[in-house]
Amino acid sequence: MKNFFKIIENNIFMLKYILKYTPGLVVYNTINNVFRGFIATLTGVYVAKYILDAFQSNKTIKDVAVFLVIVVFANILSSLLSAYYNEIFSKKRKEILFEKLNTELFEKAKNIELACYDNPSFYNDYVWAISEADGRALEVMENFSQFFRQITVLTTVAAIILSIDWVGIVVALLSTFISLIIMTLANKYHYNQSKEQKPLQRKRDYISRVMYLSDYSKEIRLSSVKNKLERDFSSTNKKLVNVIKYYGKKITLLNMIEKIGNAKIFTNGLYVLYLIFLVLVKKSISFGDFFSLYSGTFELTGVLYSFSYTVTSFQKLSLYIERFRMFLDYEPKMKDGNKNIPEKSEDVTIEFKDVTFKYDGADEPTLYNINLNIKPREKIALVGYNGAGKTTLVKLLMRLYDVTDGSISMNNIDIREFSREDYYNCFGVVFQDFKLFAAMISENVMMDRIKPEDEQEVLNALSKSDFNSKLEKLPDGISTVLTREFDKAGVNLSGGEAQKVAISRIFPRNSKVVILDEPSSALDPVTEYYINQSMLKAAENKTIIYISHRLSTTKMADRIIMLENGRIIEEGSHEQLMGINGKYAKMFNIQAKKYNLQF
Repeated sequence: MKNFFKIIENNIFMLKYILKYTPGLVVYNTINNVFRGFIATLTGVYVAKYILDAFQSNKTIKDVAVFLVIVVFANILSSLLSAYYNEIFSKKRKEILFEKLNTELFEKAKNIELACYDNPSFYNDYVWAISEADGRALEVMENFSQFFRQITVLTTVAAIILSIDWVGIVVALLSTFISLIIMTLANKYHYNQSKEQKPLQRKRDYISRVMYLSDYSKEIRLSSVKNKLERDFSSTNKKLVNVIKYYGKKITLLNMIEKIGNAKIFTNGLYVLYLIFLVLVKKSISFGDFFSLYSGTFELTGVLYSFSYTVTSFQKLSLYIERFRMFLDYEPKMKDGNKNIPEKSEDVTIEFKDVTFKYDGADEPTLYNINLNIKPREKIALVGYNGAGKTTLVKLLMRLYDVTDGSISMNNIDIREFSREDYYNCFGVVFQDFKLFAAMISENVMMDRIKPEDEQEVLNALSKSDFNSKLEKLPDGISTVLTREFDKAGVNLSGGEAQKVAISRIFPRNSKVVILDEPSSALDPVTEYYINQSMLKAAENKTIIYISHRLSTTKMADRIIMLENGRIIEEGSHEQLMGINGKYAKMFNIQAKKYNLQF
C-alpha cells in the first residue's frame, strides 16, 4: 500500500510541473481524449445494435438517418478537435514546457558542486534526469488524460453491457486481471533492462562521438587509439546485445502467455460460444444484442487492458520520476554562505591554513597541509610537475571544491561564509582546458549576450590578447560565429587563436583575482611574452595567480610557489630560488637548455 501511494505521489508531482508551466495543455488534452473515447464507444458498440434493432422494431428510415447524421457529426467534431490539438495547440505548448522544464534543470545543475561530476553514479542519474525529463513529463500527462478517457469508456460500455447480460463484465474483468499480473512482471524486466543499458549506451555513445568529432580527429588518425576505441565499441555493443537477449527472452515468454493463453483461448473462444448459445439456443437476446455484447465486451476488455497498461505505466514512470526527484531534491554538500564581498575593495588577502584535500574515492590526498599567504595585488606563480596539485589548489581557492581539512580565507573571512555567486564573481579565470562556444566572438569574450555599449570593451579585450591580426581578416568582425556546428559560415580557430579569445575573457571582468591556468600553452614564446605583458598591465591592480609549465612566465611573478606531491617544497622570487639551486632551479635550467632560451 505504501508503494501504491508513492506511485500516485510521484506521478502527481510530475503532473504539477506541466500544470505549472502549461496548464492549457493538460486541460485540452484531457477533454479531447475523453470526448474521443465517448464518441468511439457509441460508434463501435451502440450504432450497429441500434440499426439491427431498428429493423426488428419497425423504426422508420428517417429515424435511422437522423441517428446516423448525429453520429457522423459527432465524429467529424471529434476529428477536428484532435487535428487542432495535434497540429497547432499541443506543438507550441510542448515546446514551452520543454524550455521551462529544462531551464529549471539547468539552474539546478549549475548549483551542483563540481565533485558530483566525479561521481559516475550521480552523473548517470544527472544525464538521465536531463535527457528524459520532458519526455517523461508528457508521458505522465498522456497517462492521466488516457486514465480519464478510459474511465469514460468503461462507464459507457459497462452500462450498455449490463443492460443486456452481465457475464461480459466478468469475462472482461478476468481477462484484464490476468493481463495486469503479467504486465506488472514484464514492466519490472523492462525497467531493469533500461537500467543496465544506460551506462553501456553512454559509453558507446561516447566512443561514437569521439570517432567523428574534430577535436579528436588528429589523434585518431595518427595513432592506434582507433583500434582500442573500436574494440571497446564492439565489446560494449556485445554487452548491450546480451542484456537485450537476456531480458528479451523473459518478456517474450510473458507476452506469449498473455496473447495466446488469455486473449485467444479464454476471451475469443469460450465467450463467443456462450453468446452463440444465448442467441441461437436460449434465444434470450437479439442479433443486435449479440453484436453489442460481442463488440462491447471486446471494447471493455480492450479498455480494461489499456487501463491496466496505464496503471502499470504510472508504476514504470514512478521509477523514473523517483530519480528525477532525487536529482531535484539533492542538497549540495557545499553550502552557500550569505556574506557579500565589498564591490569597491580591490585589496584582497588570501590565506590557506593547514589545507588538506582528497578527492572522493581517492586513496591519498592530492594536497597536504598547505599554508600559504597571498598579499593584495601580488603576482604568484604556481609551478611543479604534472600531478603536483597546482590546479587542485586554485580550484579550492575558487571554491569549486571544499577543503577536506583546514580553511581558506579571503580578507580574514572563511570563503565558505560568502555567497558562492558573489564569490565566483571575484575571479577572472582562463583554464588550460578552456572551451569556446558555438556563438559569436563577442559573446565568447563577454560570456553573455552582448549589448551595443559592450562592443568597444570586446575590441579592447581582443587587442590585449593579441587577436587583432586574426580579427581584421574576419568579414563579420566580432560578430563572427565560432565553429560550424550551427552555421556553415562559422569559423574554426587554430589552437593558438582560440586561446587568445579565451584569454581576452579576463579583461572585461571587474575581477579582484585573476587566475591563469597555463593560459598560453598553445602560443609561441614571443606572443606569449607580449600577452603576459598585456595581462600584467591590465591587471596591475589585481592579484594574479599563474599556473605555468613554461618557466619564462615565472620571472614576472613576485613570488613562486613550487609544489611536489601535494606539498609546498620551495617558495620565493625567481632570483631567490635560483640562488638556493634547488628543484625549481633544476627545472628552470633544463627548460632553458632544452629550448636554448635566454631568460
